[in-house]
Amino acid sequence: MNNLLEIKNLTKNYHTKEGEIKAIKDCNLKVSKGEIIALVGPSGCGKSTLLSIISELDKDYQGEVIKSDNLKIAYMLQSDALFPWLTIYENAILGLKVQKMLTEENLTYVDYLLKFYNLDEFKNKYPKSLSGGMKQRVALIRTLALKPDLLLLDEPFSALDQQARLVISDDVYKIIKKEKKTVILVTHNIEEAITFADRVIVLTKRPSYIKNIVEIKMDNNDSIYERRKDKNYFKYFDIIWKDLDI
Repeated sequence: MNNLLEIKNLTKNYHTKEGEIKAIKDCNLKVSKGEIIALVGPSGCGKSTLLSIISELDKDYQGEVIKSDNLKIAYMLQSDALFPWLTIYENAILGLKVQKMLTEENLTYVDYLLKFYNLDEFKNKYPKSLSGGMKQRVALIRTLALKPDLLLLDEPFSALDQQARLVISDDVYKIIKKEKKTVILVTHNIEEAITFADRVIVLTKRPSYIKNIVEIKMDNNDSIYERRKDKNYFKYFDIIWKDLDI
């Protein structure tokens, strides 16, 4: 597979009144087209900071972030960030509107996504009429509407209760697989990382570096539910758990 992204010798320091804080130390990572990568590690270890650097929201770092030509990146935050005064459809096309990409082709794609993921009947309603899980679907559709090459997901299910988290994460996994997206997922949940990703990147506590890269190979990749039943699931869980600096 072709590399969409390569991080080389990345170091990130924060400057505070108390002095310099080392956040990330000498990080090296390659991301291939069509790959799903999960980042796990202790709170405050720099997982979200890495996404901010990759998306160019944060440009204050040392090292290199090498991207393939014309790489389109979309960033989905922890909150669904839907505007309550806009309809579901208006929220879904908001990114296209901001990027001045309201073409007939792109709007047709949004209509397809809303219909495919059972949100078409809600398109003229407002976010307050949707469940938390449905709002996350809308947020994902808004992100996918931009047709990104690389999708960054920062704890996208953390605000959901356990039952909704399992259902929506499975929905999102299937969407990503169907749309053949390359993804970097930040999560604190080891189970989520294993069932979602092709590789799990284990980061240490601050100053953070990559302690281990665990390749996840399972017989059934149709859904998170099926992957959770895989015979190797607990083996991967044990490896990652032992590597975490908590």
